[in-house]
Amino acid sequence: MLIRKAIASYLTSFAVVIYMSLVLTGVEAHATFPRFDQFMTWTTFISLYVFPIVLIYGSLISMAMEVVTNRRVHSRTLEIVLPIAGHLLFGTLLSIPFRSASFTWLCLSAAFLYWLTDRLFAWSDERGWRRKGILLALALPLVFIAIIGLLSLWNDKTPVQQPFTKEAAVRTATSGTSGTELDVFPKQIGATQLELNGYKVTRETSVARIGDEQYEVTFREQWSKDDEEESRSMIYSVTRGGITLKNSEGSVPPYVKDP
Repeated sequence: MLIRKAIASYLTSFAVVIYMSLVLTGVEAHATFPRFDQFMTWTTFISLYVFPIVLIYGSLISMAMEVVTNRRVHSRTLEIVLPIAGHLLFGTLLSIPFRSASFTWLCLSAAFLYWLTDRLFAWSDERGWRRKGILLALALPLVFIAIIGLLSLWNDKTPVQQPFTKEAAVRTATSGTSGTELDVFPKQIGATQLELNGYKVTRETSVARIGDEQYEVTFREQWSKDDEEESRSMIYSVTRGGITLKNSEGSVPPYVKDP
């Protein structure tokens, strides 16, 4: 069981790390592959968090559910359904502190992938393919990374590269924000006005160039009601390689419900 859980942790962790590294290096915004050194920097950094969490939290939960299922459950259908539901449940619990719909879906996907790889390895082990299964599992993430490296190298040799404009910076800053506090702001440069719970609200997305293909994207929200008037702002430093939160000021608007 321990080897099986270790293999499932290894494959799941690499899947999460590779996906998050591609997102953070701007693949969603640019529809192209990043420089390989940028990708590997993010991969190394994210691995420091993802691998221990999946190996310890994921494996302990999975082993506990497997022991309980093997001892208490005698229905073939429930032997499949309960572990899937359990993995998804504990994956969701892990995402609650982050209050992000996107992160919740990522945790759910990782939990299901953990269960799936665990079952596939158990299936291959039953058929005497244990050694081949281990070798394939170890090689698969490395093959993906090698493919990304080759695509990145090919992209670097492409003579024509679209300029990284203000509009591209805004697309980078607003991509993958579903379910986060940035999701309510305009996805293009400009402002929107609306009324929420009696408050007059203005939400604005603006951008300023601070260097060669370097921008500051500002998300500003102002609200007023009677004599009350407040605002908040979040400033992100955006480059072709990714985004970084530079400054955040102000309080949470009173019309935003705490989940």
